[in-house]
Amino acid sequence: MAVISIVTATLNAAALLPYTLESLARQRGASFEWLVVDGGSADGTLELLRRYPGELSLVSEPDRGIYDAWNKACERARGDWLLFLGAGDDLVGDDALAAFSARLERAHPAHDLVYGRLRYLSPRARVELEEVGAPWSELRGRWEVGRPALPPHPATFHYRSLFAGGRRFDTRFRMAGDSHFLLRYALAKPPLYVPRALVRAPLGGVSFNLGSAAALAREVADLDRELGLVPPLGHRIAERARLAAKVIAGALPAPVGRAIADLGRLASGQPRRWSVR
Repeated sequence: MAVISIVTATLNAAALLPYTLESLARQRGASFEWLVVDGGSADGTLELLRRYPGELSLVSEPDRGIYDAWNKACERARGDWLLFLGAGDDLVGDDALAAFSARLERAHPAHDLVYGRLRYLSPRARVELEEVGAPWSELRGRWEVGRPALPPHPATFHYRSLFAGGRRFDTRFRMAGDSHFLLRYALAKPPLYVPRALVRAPLGGVSFNLGSAAALAREVADLDRELGLVPPLGHRIAERARLAAKVIAGALPAPVGRAIADLGRLASGQPRRWSVR
């Protein structure tokens, strides 16, 4: 049976962490460890973690952001496959890891990345907003948010060889480090898609903040240049228009800005994301 290393970075996450902790404690039929790198929480996060009944590796010390924390965990991971969950993420069903384990056992060496579907939740009430993830045959060649379309990172297993030889997440990036990492490998060897929801993740953090849209766009442009990726002209034009709308919405009072941002999503046939709390 494939052994899974689940990695979580935390910093004062006591309000969100119980969802992740309880979900992992309920998992049955899979072999896994949980590695948590905490940035020095002072809100009860560490006390919550110490009550976790399963196999937990915990480090609490200052770090330089989420990708630095993940890199620290990668150095200690013992699993065949690594999965990166955020504080507040939960797994879809008590057999979620078991359902993927059989596919993971047979995936390598043909595939270094295996992914399922991701359900986004509203940040407070945890209302299910939308489910994302599609076969690689549909994603390859598509462009999203300024770069090639990728599997949803929280629902993606990474084979341990991707981190061999000191390879890690690039800490120069504050928001797009996971995209940068996936692009380096997904475009070289096709990921394996499993048509099952794996993770539910609440919208939050800097990458889902309208006020951070311009900074995220700059990071995506940097990784495109570094990897030699050139977005099609039509996509560049559309993304500039979307970015301008996000910047304007982010400058307005939060409820108004979120409502306006969702009007744009509804107009393009997408479900509301920003205004559902």
